[in-house]
Amino acid sequence: MASLTVLGFAGCASPGGAVTNAPTTAASQSPTPSPTPTAVAADPDDVSTWVITTDGIGPIERGAPYQEVVAGLPAFETSEWCPWVVELSTEGAASLLLTHPEGGDEVASVWVMGRADEAGVVPASPTTEAGIRLGSALDELTAAYPGLQQVNQTAADSFGYAVGDDTEGYVDFVVEDDVVVLIGVQEVAGVPKEFCG
Repeated sequence: MASLTVLGFAGCASPGGAVTNAPTTAASQSPTPSPTPTAVAADPDDVSTWVITTDGIGPIERGAPYQEVVAGLPAFETSEWCPWVVELSTEGAASLLLTHPEGGDEVASVWVMGRADEAGVVPASPTTEAGIRLGSALDELTAAYPGLQQVNQTAADSFGYAVGDDTEGYVDFVVEDDVVVLIGVQEVAGVPKEFCG
């Protein structure tokens, strides 16, 4: 009964001096909290659960110790392309490239690459926060990132695009024949024509 009295006084204090009576049934109802969406944790063995941001791709962050990153991904086989580029691969998933300065210990950039096979199946891929992954169309990319800039041309039908800034870093994309085939995260805008050249 005390709670109804307090609510009754609240109804009397309206601007302009008019007295209003709040219905007592509204006072006994409490708002139903809306469910809070739960974030899905990235599975280190499943790249399709990974999110691409300017910080990195899934559990692989720019600036992280290179050896620790590789050790934390035991489902992936490593293959050195050159002293500063390593490929990580696993069955059914797009390949990843990690770059680190020669003689350095920190990951400088992370890339995911892959194309559809003859049957049109695109390998499992991480996804950007805006929903772009390998196999996304150029129209989807430009709709997801209105500030997207074309930054270079890596081959006759291959164009580099970037979104980000010099403070946070960039997410770079390579589009071939209007399809995203490479996504990278690094501190500069642009896609290298060669990783070991």
